[in-house]
Amino acid sequence: MSSKDSWSLYVDTRDRFIELLRSLDVEQAATAVPSSPGWTVRDVAAHVCGLNAEVAAGRREGLGTDERTALQVQARAGHSVDEICDEWMSHEVAMKGAIDDDSFFGNRLAGDLIVHLQDIRHALALSIDTDDAATIDAAHTYVVNVQGRVRERLDIDFDIALTDGTSFPPDPATDRSSMSLRTTPYDFLRSVTGRRSRRQVEALDWSGDPTRILDEAWSPYGELPTDDAEV
Repeated sequence: MSSKDSWSLYVDTRDRFIELLRSLDVEQAATAVPSSPGWTVRDVAAHVCGLNAEVAAGRREGLGTDERTALQVQARAGHSVDEICDEWMSHEVAMKGAIDDDSFFGNRLAGDLIVHLQDIRHALALSIDTDDAATIDAAHTYVVNVQGRVRERLDIDFDIALTDGTSFPPDPATDRSSMSLRTTPYDFLRSVTGRRSRRQVEALDWSGDPTRILDEAWSPYGELPTDDAEV
């Protein structure tokens, strides 16, 4: 995991996100985001702001569902990017309390932010740092998530090794069948969050046939896209 504590990791990612948003003109804010179909850059900002508002208000149940996400965007329709950023920053004290109380939840929030930040930078044809601390930490967080899901649903031990030098081996005390994957933190993160196509994910360095994992336990966001992603 990252050497940063959860709050520092969240703040660093949030501040980079807001700095980018505040630098955009109206046309850039209205740019479509390919990895979030139907959303503009401003809509993505409205979503992450709304998510923070709900966490700050203690409304975690159902967070991340399509219905709640749509409401977050709708509630900020007509708001400028600067107004959205101002609202987001207004929740800082409550967010620090929530993250200090649950560091793993804080890492998940930072992970969500870095994925959406990458989405926006891609939409605006800006460079993406694929080796930053937030990307690596988010990949680690999602590894734990997907390993547990694969073990629970398929009774398969999933050995994942990332090129930053971290390895997440299966439990040696079990006799479950196993599968391994070797990839970069960035490629893993983009793949497991549904930003890569099924064909692209199948082309990663698997030790065997990943069909069952991809069909039943891979991404928490549903089926993978059919169109190849550029990033």
